[in-house]
This record gives sequence, structure tokens and C-alpha cells, in this order.
Amino acid sequence: MTSVTVSTDNTATVNKSRVSKTEIKLATVDEMLAEAQTLFDEHYEEIARNKHVMVLKPEEITYRKSEEMGSIFILSARQDDVLIGYSVNFVSNHLHYADLKLAQNDLLFISKEHRGGRVGLKLIKETEKHATSLGCKLMLWHAKENTTLAAMLPRLKYGVQDIMFSKEL
Repeated sequence: MTSVTVSTDNTATVNKSRVSKTEIKLATVDEMLAEAQTLFDEHYEEIARNKHVMVLKPEEITYRKSEEMGSIFILSARQDDVLIGYSVNFVSNHLHYADLKLAQNDLLFISKEHRGGRVGLKLIKETEKHATSLGCKLMLWHAKENTTLAAMLPRLKYGVQDIMFSKEL
């Protein structure tokens, strides 16, 4: 937060050292499962389209095994050490192009109260940077139609790779 001090002669000074900065850092599956439930619930309520068949229940064992195998990375976004967002990504070699290592985003979310600035963009850029450091040559994101992310990705030089459709059975 910005701190403003008003002195007795009615002059004001702004202390920008108190401005909350967003910190992006690696997180573990256990850290996310322990800390992110409120954000998971907010994320689910916002984007899940078929709630009666898509009941929120993370497959914890698979996430943990992926972490053990080194095939997942999670970045957390924090302000004043409070979790405000996350980027969860799977790393693998493409099944059709075995020499192509890629990162595929599983989850990307910033709490509503922290949107509107550059936090989401910073989280995307840090995700790209970390994927590159792991040797990935391709980054895949999925986005719901008519969302900020769907509008942002083309501006970041992403193109449509596939279009995914769903139907309840």
C-alpha cells in the first residue's frame, strides 16, 4: 500500500516503499493444496460451465506423482506473502512429436480483487520463462471464450493451435 503522510504545514509526501509488489515464485503441490482452497473455489465458480458434472475435487495423487516425476511446475503470485493467484503447468514431450518438449497450462488464475493491473501478465511471462528454463520449445494455454485471457494471448503472439469443444454425455 502507498503511504501518504501529511505534515502540519499541509504538505504531503508519498512513501512508495510501502507499495505492495507482486512476487512470483515456485510452489509445491502440498503448498497449493494447503493454501489455495479459497482461490480454487473462486476460480471454479467463475469458469466451470457444467457444475453438476464437473464437481471440484483435485486429483491430489496425480498432482503429487507429477511433481515427483518433474512433469509439473506451479508458480504462485503473492502480495505481502498472501496468495493471490497461480499458474499450474504440465511439462512433457509431445506424443506426436517426441523431440518436442512443451509446457501446457492446467490452471491460471488471479483473484478478482487483484485484476486490472499487470499481475496476470507478469504471471504469464514468468510461466514462459520457467518453461523455457526447463527446455520447453512450445507453450500451450487454454482459455474460455470471451475472457480477458482469450483476448490477451493473441497480443502476446499466441496463435490458435486447436479448438476444444465439450458436450455432456
